Amino acid sequence: MRRWLKRTALALLAALALLSFIVVVTPQGRTSAKTAGLVLQVVPGFPVKPLGWFTDEPVRTAVVYPAGSRTAEADIYRIPDRKQRAALVLFLGVNPAGRDDERLVNLASALARAGFVVLVPWSENMAAKRVSPADVELLIAAFEYLTALPGVDRTRIGGAGFCIGSSLLVVAASDPRISADVSFINFFSGFFDGRDYIKQFAAQRTFYDGTEEPWVPDRLTTEVFTLLLIESLSLPSERAALDGHFTGGRPLTESALQGLSTEARAVHGLLSGTTLEEAEALLREVPQRLLDAVDALSPSKHLDGLSARLLIMHDREDALAPVEESRRLADAMAARGDVRYTEFSFFSHVDPGEGVGTIGLVTESFKLYRHLYTVIREAG
Repeated sequence: MRRWLKRTALALLAALALLSFIVVVTPQGRTSAKTAGLVLQVVPGFPVKPLGWFTDEPVRTAVVYPAGSRTAEADIYRIPDRKQRAALVLFLGVNPAGRDDERLVNLASALARAGFVVLVPWSENMAAKRVSPADVELLIAAFEYLTALPGVDRTRIGGAGFCIGSSLLVVAASDPRISADVSFINFFSGFFDGRDYIKQFAAQRTFYDGTEEPWVPDRLTTEVFTLLLIESLSLPSERAALDGHFTGGRPLTESALQGLSTEARAVHGLLSGTTLEEAEALLREVPQRLLDAVDALSPSKHLDGLSARLLIMHDREDALAPVEESRRLADAMAARGDVRYTEFSFFSHVDPGEGVGTIGLVTESFKLYRHLYTVIREAG
């Protein structure tokens, strides 16, 4: 019975998508059709993928573009025609799977079919699970390169980020070199303030609006923060000692711990687990260069320069970045009024449809449709 209900629900949603494709005589109808097609394309379990019926196959091209004193690599996905199109920088953040990951290729291709020229920058730092302010410069250069491409309508440039990548996109879009050119950012499961993110990681508790909740970070989050905190230390001997302890499982004696610098003991305390209050105190003792780097990556420190509209998405059960971070970002943007915030209950971090029933899948898919409609409207 449940299987029949699921098939029926999926068929009804597919029929709705097909109906949207028929209603193409108005801009709203075309946007509805593209949005429905995009949802069906990226959410697993739907029996039809209608975007491919009405669009040409996107072309993927590897490019190299200037990024300050170095060069950067990216892939561009676009429909091979002469139309002027909206464009999008798509940045995944920490992505050990690589640029050929099937989910990435499917998403970038679906966005291209929906009408965007999609540029996917490749970050060696992110592939190595390192978070660096250098990637903000990489993204600024990506926007500048994309804006100058033939076939791109420079009045319709946006960004879409995942996890840490979405936070870096907001920081990049706040830079005066490009802020006037970026009209929107879709922010998915990122963080608002890096110091708060570290505190919640260390305490395994989130905080928002006077309340606290338990939170168990994902292993990938632990790996990223372990690397970030340990590599902030100046002395190679202290980096080796803490790396051996936290990643190699080697014991650290009390005498060895007391022999560490104040900064190294603070890093040890954060990685060992503590309370939110103690994490706040420990952050005052970590290396200043760590705090400078974290602030350089935090949207909370850069919103004054942001002109782009923010479209924020987050799953309530996200184990890589707590949903409270997106709530605080939405609160900070509320006075400006140029923000849309949507909470979901069906993403496994950024993979839709994981572990939900039929009703949940349909309900959350419609919620995703309403959110993405705003994004696809930019493509015209």
